[in-house]
Amino acid sequence: MKQIQEPGARGSYLKDSEKAEMYRLHKENPTVYTVEKLAKDYRIMRQRVHAILWLKEIEEEEEKKLGHPLDDSIELLLDSYPEFFNSHDREFHVASLPYKPDFKVMPEGWDGITKDVDEVHYEISKKEDEMLYREFVEKMNFNKKKMAGEVKCHKYSRRRPSDGWTFTVEKLGSRGKRGGGGGWKFASIADGSSRPLNEMEKMYVRRETPRRRRRILP
Repeated sequence: MKQIQEPGARGSYLKDSEKAEMYRLHKENPTVYTVEKLAKDYRIMRQRVHAILWLKEIEEEEEKKLGHPLDDSIELLLDSYPEFFNSHDREFHVASLPYKPDFKVMPEGWDGITKDVDEVHYEISKKEDEMLYREFVEKMNFNKKKMAGEVKCHKYSRRRPSDGWTFTVEKLGSRGKRGGGGGWKFASIADGSSRPLNEMEKMYVRRETPRRRRRILP
């Protein structure tokens, strides 16, 4: 298929030293060594690059707290025998499609062309890969805020504040519908005033918005 020729289609086993080098390059010059560039250079998926960068960031913060490097004996042992692991030989999302014959009656003298099946499959795979990537980044950013303590999940963190609750209110539009065809959301404060949603509240709204698409199999 066509995606075999694409950068990122063939991933390989990455040593811990390569992951550390990836993090160093991105940290020193993030405008040049972007996630997309690192994914092409190391021939892996963008989701995997995000995960590696976040993992190395956590390890760096942990080393600062402890005051000494973390024990990497396990990583060194695994890097010494990479042949024991299955490399990612097709690190590219391939859409799962229910293929079936599609017969059409063409007019007499029709001399057109039809798209190649592999080409159509590749285009659909690219679209699904973009959707999966956006959802992955949104969920990862939410998890980062959760680990940083910005997202409150404990029952004691939901007690009523001294200045009262702030509610998210949705005002219906002229068509009386929610979402793009209707109203908009804003924050209603306990003193009776209102304000636009901040970035955190917008993130919650995006998370609760249903994704109207068929299930994408990994």
